[in-house]
Amino acid sequence: MKNQRVETLRGLACILLVTYHVIGAQPSEGLHIENGPLRVLNDGFAFLRMPLFTFLSGIVYGFRPFTGNSRAFLIGKARRLLIPMIVVGTLFALVQAAVPGTNSTVEKWYLLHILPFKHFWFVESLFWIFLLIWVLDRSQLIGKSSNFFLVWLSAAVLYLFVGGPGWFAIDGAIYLLPYFLAGLAVSRFDLQPQLDRPVLRTSLIALALLSMIMIGRPEPNHDLRNIWALIAGVSLCGLCLSMQLNVAWLSKIGSYSYTIYLFHVFFTAGSRIVLQSMEVNLLPLQLFGGLLVGIVGPMIVDKIASRNRWSATLLLGKSSRHLNQPLVATSVASG
Repeated sequence: MKNQRVETLRGLACILLVTYHVIGAQPSEGLHIENGPLRVLNDGFAFLRMPLFTFLSGIVYGFRPFTGNSRAFLIGKARRLLIPMIVVGTLFALVQAAVPGTNSTVEKWYLLHILPFKHFWFVESLFWIFLLIWVLDRSQLIGKSSNFFLVWLSAAVLYLFVGGPGWFAIDGAIYLLPYFLAGLAVSRFDLQPQLDRPVLRTSLIALALLSMIMIGRPEPNHDLRNIWALIAGVSLCGLCLSMQLNVAWLSKIGSYSYTIYLFHVFFTAGSRIVLQSMEVNLLPLQLFGGLLVGIVGPMIVDKIASRNRWSATLLLGKSSRHLNQPLVATSVASG
């Protein structure tokens, strides 16, 4: 059974992510917004967007961790993560190259996915994290809280001081690892009741505010590998979980979070191009129109692709057993 609080936060993370790409990672992309509240918020939420996705993946893995079957675990993660990354990522690269009005195109096709492409870096980075967690769990190195803390501290040091190679999104894995481990700690050591305590919630608010003050005004593509960014990310993730949100419509969106992550860019870019061709320049309509199709479009793709074994595997990373179950979305942390 799904954890509705986790699914609600996944839905929130999806909205933040889709909004980010509708507005644009930088002023030259998306809706070409150079300044103002939307630009500040879009840049500022960088301290929560990907950390929250990763934090929740760690929580879900803690619910269903590696249990001893290495072959099934590794094949499952490769199928779930790498196959859609290659298939959907390559498809998006081809669409960008063929359709006028897109923001960019691939310059070195022979390095596609060797050098991470667009937002698909997250999927590749997450695979490396699961590979590391498999090694750690198989060796029983993170079963005790004391050992776990040492591993998290080591991950934090890597986060702060080691960039890692950009190839195969290894640097992204280093960036995400502390957040995944923080989420795993919540489910593995049953920290949820502690997070629900008002005293700890107040402390998280204070840490988040302090870190944001120290960071200052956010800028596009700002540095996310410093101590204040790490404190902001971990405290904001913990704060979101401590708020005990359980919103049905957000939970519904969250249940399709992986498909939304993979496919939303097709629909946000398409929405922008169509509205521009119709000379629709109303910012609220561009923003909410892009957000709506960026959420609903992938949900429709999931329902259609899940009906066939090949499309379910190639586009969504699902195993054939899903064809014999109700058509519901599965999490990125599951096999």
